[in-house]
Amino acid sequence: MSAAVIGGVAWNLIVDVPRLPTDLTTLHALAYRSGVGGTGAGKALHLTRLGLETRLHALLGEDDDGRSVAARLVDAGVHLTAWPDPGGTERHLNLVDARGDRLSVFLNRSTADPEVPARELFELTTGADLVFVSLTEYSRRVLPLLADAGVPVWVDLHDWDGGDSELHRPFVDGGRFLFLSDVRLDDPLAVASALAPHKELVVVTHGGRGATAFFPDTEPLFVPAYDAGPVVDTNGAGDGFSVGTAYGHALGWDWPTALRAGAVVAGGSVTAREMAAPGLSPEWLAARL
Repeated sequence: MSAAVIGGVAWNLIVDVPRLPTDLTTLHALAYRSGVGGTGAGKALHLTRLGLETRLHALLGEDDDGRSVAARLVDAGVHLTAWPDPGGTERHLNLVDARGDRLSVFLNRSTADPEVPARELFELTTGADLVFVSLTEYSRRVLPLLADAGVPVWVDLHDWDGGDSELHRPFVDGGRFLFLSDVRLDDPLAVASALAPHKELVVVTHGGRGATAFFPDTEPLFVPAYDAGPVVDTNGAGDGFSVGTAYGHALGWDWPTALRAGAVVAGGSVTAREMAAPGLSPEWLAARL
């Protein structure tokens, strides 16, 4: 199988701290490191480790961070198309506490409106069994072309609050399979129930408490979290959940099994300092379903 991912790549500085700040204070880092970040990169890495030929389109600066990102992704087996970003490579600062919880600070954002033709993004998806469009400004320009072609799109809405924001609306409308966190939802049931009749799948994730899947014509399904070991870093867990679910669906598994696969892949992700656990493979997943 093959997959295409549009947008969402960064270079992260990850700092381990004894606790996340809740007040004005001084924290002493326990350790720090740099690595690949971004929701598109997270999905591409998970897809590649599950054996899919994965194409990724990303904005990268012509700088050391961009070269580091590209090298890590290519070494992992991702087929990368990098569009030069005049604003430099997107960078994040992630503070991670002992439980693996994360606070992210955007140090540098990718260019919102680069001169990337929508047709170029569309052509990258040609023939792909799975298409993921990341929640970034430039990625949304491909959504109308994918809709016209009838391509089913997987979208991760992250911590969308359910409102009618200019950024989120095209992704809400254009995605056939939606994933979103309950972190900023006042009424997750109401939001998911309103979306479900118009989608094939809507998944509301609850962090370490699992997730709930909603369908257009059946009752919601609760998906328990999978314990693969001690939590090290939650970065990439949401990407793992959506990729594992999409992988199972592409293989023809029923929704309960595909969603269980999502939970297992997400559970493996949080046990590693990388976005996707190095040991992830089709065999690793099959042994845990």
